[in-house]
Amino acid sequence: MASFRTLTVTLCGILAIASSNAGNAMIPTGAVLTAGPFTVHAQPLPSRVQPWWTGFEDATMNRLVAGSCAGPEAGLASAYVALKVKTLELLYAEKTRTAVARQIALIGGRKLQYDDFARELATRQVRAEKSITKLNALRTSYLGYLAAQCRMSMDALNELLAEALGDRALPRFAAPVPDEVPAALLLERADINLSATLYGVDPRELLDGSIGPEEEMQDIAALGNPLYVRAVVQARQQVSAALRRLRVQSSIADAAYMRVVNAKAEFESSKRSHARAEISEVQLMEDFQSLLLDLNVLGAANGELALAWIVLMGSIGNGASIEANLSSQTVQSPLLHKVSRKLRNP
Repeated sequence: MASFRTLTVTLCGILAIASSNAGNAMIPTGAVLTAGPFTVHAQPLPSRVQPWWTGFEDATMNRLVAGSCAGPEAGLASAYVALKVKTLELLYAEKTRTAVARQIALIGGRKLQYDDFARELATRQVRAEKSITKLNALRTSYLGYLAAQCRMSMDALNELLAEALGDRALPRFAAPVPDEVPAALLLERADINLSATLYGVDPRELLDGSIGPEEEMQDIAALGNPLYVRAVVQARQQVSAALRRLRVQSSIADAAYMRVVNAKAEFESSKRSHARAEISEVQLMEDFQSLLLDLNVLGAANGELALAWIVLMGSIGNGASIEANLSSQTVQSPLLHKVSRKLRNP
């Protein structure tokens, strides 16, 4: 069976030459992307191959996954990513609450041209409070999971995570999204090797070529031992689905990043307009909340992109695909409301 070192070297080679049509969000064009063995440019691989999670270039994740923790690698990495995302969302929720409170103070019960705006602000305030409560609860659950898996006290875990949670950057996998991966990488899966052993099949059978996001299963469905074929088909389907998910999430993250770029430019323009007394502070706070909404969407998109990378790596070599069951634990942010534009000056 191929060693994990061989798996990583092979995958690194693929990622090095893969098409980068849908690159990671938050990475400027032309940036040099390297993370240990995950080198995007056509350069020699380092002599020491590192585990897959080092591709996220996150020292805290490395300490959690490869340090004193004994939990499942993918589970630890996924929980850490989710904790980072929820910490970001909490920050934006608290800033939204502050901005809304400022708006309420500014209008001070005065009769406005649009008398429903005060009610809208009151609704936002309640929404923000509820969101903050839910996000704190989610963060507590992720912290509890990490503490249990790492056999650490909450105080020790908080100390370990303090710097990382104060950093707004989310883990990103420093490689382009591949168009396909070699089918031979499935040799690293425990289920493929077990099936080959049980049915006396060479595990390399049916593992020629590559696996893409739109896998054509009928090409191998009638070949070889039917039980081994079933294991290969299932594995190929899982990798193909993981690739599709990764490509979709990459596109979503790219689009969210461009929205944030535009939103930041618009907010800077609003600040200049406010300095010239062309718009009110109430309007400025409205525009600030628009920016916060776009930042919130980007944080969630980058988090989903990181999880999609984890799922792909797991589907290749952890014996079965990883289903990141975090979606059922997440809460649709109630801050994603339609920001009022009623105060917008022509």
